[in-house]
Amino acid sequence: PYNGVMNQPGSNDVLVLGGGVIGLASAWYLLESGRGVTVLDQGAVGSGSSHGNCGTLTPSHAAPLAQPGIPLQALRWLLKADAPLRIRPRWDPALAGWLAAFLRRCNWRDAAHSAATKLPLLETSRRLIETLVREQHLDCEFAALGTMNVYRDARGFEHARIEHERLAQYLPRYEVIDGAEAIAREPALKPGVAGAFFNPGDAQLRPDRYVDELARIVRARGGIIEEGAKIERIVRDGDRIARVA
Repeated sequence: PYNGVMNQPGSNDVLVLGGGVIGLASAWYLLESGRGVTVLDQGAVGSGSSHGNCGTLTPSHAAPLAQPGIPLQALRWLLKADAPLRIRPRWDPALAGWLAAFLRRCNWRDAAHSAATKLPLLETSRRLIETLVREQHLDCEFAALGTMNVYRDARGFEHARIEHERLAQYLPRYEVIDGAEAIAREPALKPGVAGAFFNPGDAQLRPDRYVDELARIVRARGGIIEEGAKIERIVRDGDRIARVA
């Protein structure tokens, strides 16, 4: 129960907080299993992190950021505003503890363990999304075209190749191609490519349309989606959530 307006009182036994990709997909599968579902979102459906998502479905990203060589690289990233990992220097004991744990994980053993754990999850997610898109005819520009990681610096490309080889058994199938082949496959690339990795198992879609389509099938299946419903508090009864206001 929650302190709001319930359409069809008593018919909805699951309350989903958040109307992004995760919330709407969860609502869909719950509806398919016979549950009644209401989705609440404090803004508009898909206006949070799902709106800013790049829309790539990439099992090829199984390797973690924490790898040997990253600590030194991270120091250089502090000077780049658009770095993939940039943390504003400040005194913060909790942050210092997190950084210390991160640094301890920057080794090949932990990197391999992380990749081995992530890969099955990423591949399952990739497969489930394609199945949902095709079975429910979701109009979201889904395309299983693969992705290409392109390098202009020869040293960077060689370093990445070694990393791929170290973690190859924990990564999906990929192709190592030279600069000429990369440009032949993607003519929009400018000259000067040192090499690339092509990941044939990756895919892509338009996140905004995907979210809209998920909302459509949730509503069509009988789910209720209420936008502009900000959660003020959650009341617990022991370990269980008793009420959402």
